[in-house]
Amino acid sequence: MDRSFRPLIVSILALWKGLSQKEIGARAGVRQKRVSSNLKKTALEDELYEQLLRGVEGRPAEVAIVTACLEALAALEADGELTAEEQDEIETGVLEGSRHFRSDLTARVRRSRAAPAWDDYPRAAELETARWHAGEQWSLLESLPEEQQVTVVRVTRDFQNWALMELVCGKSAVQASRDVERAAGLARLAMEIAARVRGPEGWQRRVRGYAAAHGSNVLRVTGKLKASDAAFEEAKRLWLSGSDPDEVLDPGRLLDLEASLRRDQRRFGEALDRLEEALSVGRCPERYLINKGINFLAMGEYEKAVEAFRQAQPLVEEGGDTRLANILSHNLASAFTHLGRYGEAAEVGRRVRAVAVEMGDEIGVLRGVWLEGRIAAGLGRREEALRLLEQARREFAARTMWYDVALALLESAALWLDEGRTAKVKALARDLEKVFESEEVHREALAALRLFQEAAEREAATAGLARRVLGYLFRARHDQGLRFTASGAL
Repeated sequence: MDRSFRPLIVSILALWKGLSQKEIGARAGVRQKRVSSNLKKTALEDELYEQLLRGVEGRPAEVAIVTACLEALAALEADGELTAEEQDEIETGVLEGSRHFRSDLTARVRRSRAAPAWDDYPRAAELETARWHAGEQWSLLESLPEEQQVTVVRVTRDFQNWALMELVCGKSAVQASRDVERAAGLARLAMEIAARVRGPEGWQRRVRGYAAAHGSNVLRVTGKLKASDAAFEEAKRLWLSGSDPDEVLDPGRLLDLEASLRRDQRRFGEALDRLEEALSVGRCPERYLINKGINFLAMGEYEKAVEAFRQAQPLVEEGGDTRLANILSHNLASAFTHLGRYGEAAEVGRRVRAVAVEMGDEIGVLRGVWLEGRIAAGLGRREEALRLLEQARREFAARTMWYDVALALLESAALWLDEGRTAKVKALARDLEKVFESEEVHREALAALRLFQEAAEREAATAGLARRVLGYLFRARHDQGLRFTASGAL
């Protein structure tokens, strides 16, 4: 701090508090005349400055605030490189930023005054604070390797709480569509936390059931449906035998996860029933409606899918969840492509890839490329479509996402066959060999792909056959018992 600011700091604080020089002197133990003469000087020695600050009862924060103001004024005079308008813009921007920063810090301090009581069932007044604490705890855990995260949870009592478990479960669900290994690690961490949550026995069981359901969800995503079903039944048993009278944990969450499992098991009616239950009791209707739409996509009920996604739209927009909004846009655009409504698909899907880039969602970016290619094909923009589909196919292959490789390849093959380029498709179909080696692609889907490849080898494949196999693969992804014949799915 510039020592020349000292007399001004004392004078401004005195003026702000309405103190006369006589009052300052009395409080500081300094004669009034000395106060008056020194406040007119260009600087104050350390000892006298401290005395006068005591005289105006200058708190450290008050001194810092006045000093910052004086430093800003001095900067306006010192910086000759900027115009007056530029200086005004900078300083007003700094002030506006400091207002927001002050508001944020104030809220953080208020929330951090007292940690929640983790040893009992959570009280309603503590929920916001508990979730805030969980966010702070996650900021410490996030960058650690999984084994270190687990160690922290096992040895640190404060990290053994329901709010952190809930947050980590949410992180696992997000990663399930991006990085399944990361999702699995997060689910394991959530179960470690849940196993140590304290409170009434019924509450402990409810917490453990919630975490276990997210472990089941990871198994579902990896295609281990029998293991997922067994894990979910245990999660459901814990949940139903537990107690959460104030519904601290979302009562619709397990129903939503069960619906996804039933969909992948081809038990579509049960999936829809679970989602209707979730809509009646849960806290995330937009999420349940999107899941409902995805269920209809898997069933080939594309009009019903559009209807469900349209119902979800205003709720998603109101909630402001960018990730959920992008999932909705991608699936709604996809539903439109199945209905041949490519103009609407283009309007809805135009920002899918860009938003995925902003979120750092690599798989979302890749699926956005594929979607753009499919839409371009439907709109007759053949060269653009082939370029995008080739890019998507190459990137899917690099990530060993063989089912998606097959979808992109068939989309391209149909475009080449529209022009009678059977030799080109014959060479393209040879890339299906790695798809045939994949454990990701189930038996019925492999049979349909083999039929197409054999036709391509004879240069007898048609665009119609490519599109029938493609349409079948879309449905068979979630309906692994669906059979395919040359005339279509059965």
